[in-house]
Amino acid sequence: MTGPEFFLALQARIAVHADALNRLDAALGDGDHGATMLRGLTRAAQADRGAQAKAFMRASGGASGTLFGLILIEIERHLNENAALGEGLQRACERIKDLGQVTTGDKSMIDALAPAAHALAEGTVQDAVDAAVAGRDRTRDLSARRGRAQYVENGGRGHVDPGAVSVVIILETLAGKESAL
Repeated sequence: MTGPEFFLALQARIAVHADALNRLDAALGDGDHGATMLRGLTRAAQADRGAQAKAFMRASGGASGTLFGLILIEIERHLNENAALGEGLQRACERIKDLGQVTTGDKSMIDALAPAAHALAEGTVQDAVDAAVAGRDRTRDLSARRGRAQYVENGGRGHVDPGAVSVVIILETLAGKESAL
């Protein structure tokens, strides 16, 4: 898969799931996660090769645009320049932890990304998807310690983190799998 093919495929998958992502986000935040991701990916899909992740970041804006952009930059480098994906996802994970002041267990995208990056260091993209899915599912039982969700009753316990869901969709797209919420 090339970078442009990936961004087109990811845009299509997020378009299918945008309303569901918005509903997940409405339980924990401001309810616009799916719309924000779709806006950024629509711009990314229209951008020139090598400039797609940055186009995503500019179009989606806000904290999520920057944080998801870090993941997409590493995937774009992997697809266009054959950069090591495991190292790239680990780098993105560390940057997101630093910028967002989050760690595993805080009920965030990191709960899916960190185990995925670790699994990819020792295995395949499918191993990373499987680890991300398990991490995403664990967010249902966590209470948020960062972000808007920490102010929701019980820290959003009982709801899956929408950022973790998007991490899974991104990795499933990279692996060529259909996304399922």
